[in-house]
Amino acid sequence: MEVNLETLIKDLAIKAGSFVRSKAEDLNYRQIMRRGSTDVSRRIDLEVEDLIIKGVEEEGLRAVVNTEERGVVEVGGGEPEYVFVVDPLDGSLNFVLGIPFYSISIAAGKYSSTPRFSDLTDGVVYYVEKDALYYGGLKGVDFRGDDLNDLNEDIDKPVISLYLEPDVNEKLLMGLRGIYDRFGRFKIRSLGAASLEMVMASIGRFLAFMDLRNRLRIFDIAGAYVIARAMRTNTYTLGGGDLGSELVSSDRRFSLIVSRNSDFIRGFLGLLGVK
Repeated sequence: MEVNLETLIKDLAIKAGSFVRSKAEDLNYRQIMRRGSTDVSRRIDLEVEDLIIKGVEEEGLRAVVNTEERGVVEVGGGEPEYVFVVDPLDGSLNFVLGIPFYSISIAAGKYSSTPRFSDLTDGVVYYVEKDALYYGGLKGVDFRGDDLNDLNEDIDKPVISLYLEPDVNEKLLMGLRGIYDRFGRFKIRSLGAASLEMVMASIGRFLAFMDLRNRLRIFDIAGAYVIARAMRTNTYTLGGGDLGSELVSSDRRFSLIVSRNSDFIRGFLGLLGVK
């Protein structure tokens, strides 16, 4: 069955975002339902995920839905035609803390038994509190609810979204120091929603998004990756490979660098000895 993936994932993200806004003041939706080794599942995560899965089912699709909370869910029966990667609420801790920076992230493409990021054709990140939608696909981008004004005259120094573990190795620290000096210093922010921060780097608001903890999963980055690719933004793993060549697998963990400035990425990886 053929479906317009762009329309579908936009509609699902907006519907899910409306649901999240309706529960923002309901303390029951902050409840932790499951605990994992590095993350927790809250009621809001599970119910948004159910909403999105149901939306795919109602389209009558045969699909595999890779979900952050429930794992791989097959819908429709028979040989799958499509694959979806869903993060029901990226930044759920921000949701709990009342920090208005969290998003719905969905990526989709034709099904493959060994899908890679390059196989994902459509991606959406929906900024819930701002009611802003960022979409990327093979035909380009569609942004709504964000004027995308050039902020260069309003920012005194470039901004980088940076995530590190306290026990980071010295080589990484030296690489950061080198790139800090080379690019005329920059300000650092860690805002708690990787998909939105990747979008900010893709549209040039941030000089770069850098998560160097080897903790990002496909759910965190799939939707934003498709948008970055449509914007012709560089998206590389810490090993120097383009993210597009990596397998879409929930078992994988990534360190990632995203920037429109290819010199920045090459410079940083060069300082680490990565060619």
